[in-house]
Amino acid sequence: MRRGLVASALLAAVVSSGCRSAIEADAAAKEPSLLTADLVDFRNGLAMLHEGRVDEAIQQLNAARAAYPRNAEVANALGLALLYKKDYRNATKLFTEAIGLDPNLVEAINNRGVALMEAGNLDDALKDFEAVLARPKTAQHIDARFNLGLLTERQLRWADAERELTTVLADDPGYTKAARERGLVRMKLEEFLDALQDFLFVLREDPKDPVANYNAALCLLTTDRRDLAVRYMERTVHSAPESDEAKKARRFLGGESGVTGRDR
Repeated sequence: MRRGLVASALLAAVVSSGCRSAIEADAAAKEPSLLTADLVDFRNGLAMLHEGRVDEAIQQLNAARAAYPRNAEVANALGLALLYKKDYRNATKLFTEAIGLDPNLVEAINNRGVALMEAGNLDDALKDFEAVLARPKTAQHIDARFNLGLLTERQLRWADAERELTTVLADDPGYTKAARERGLVRMKLEEFLDALQDFLFVLREDPKDPVANYNAALCLLTTDRRDLAVRYMERTVHSAPESDEAKKARRFLGGESGVTGRDR
């Protein structure tokens, strides 16, 4: 599993879209730079953001920004908090401010691309992701490449999306989000056996993943393994009963019960 500094795994609003930006589950453990070592409000704000206490984080980060208006990392962190709140316009402004303060803060460029993409501004988001990829290679390259894959999906460019996500997985074979996303893209391309392999890889890491369980079942329905597809539908319902995938799986199983006599 990837461990970089990315926002979507932490921020619920970004989690739902899958985008990768600058803070993930281990962000609170990040050592502050020399420029931010004395910023208590900044470090407290990051910790609160990590814990999901977003409104409190915004208060702390606003205080840090008022005290240190020329600090790019503070502006970037506040932008992440607003990204969680789906305030894409102001998040974009803060990321732009961070870039102006420190043009070498590559994660702010990637983050701005995420905010722009979430706001539907795909052309400008593309420019940001490509700008990251044009820089000397850093940890942000994989994040930007993954986001580029999501962007091409939104443009319904399935073959391009598969290529981008395959590149991500070549660089980071344990990146399960990219594998799951590639599986969904491969289903659009009707590459069901390859998609199934992606979903099974995800399930080895997280057996309860509802997206992987449900879509693995759909892939199996294209083969002669309907019995196994039913088992994955059942796993979807049992492991994530409140998910959208579980609702769809219940409808499928309800129809199956009429055919097989099973009580589901």
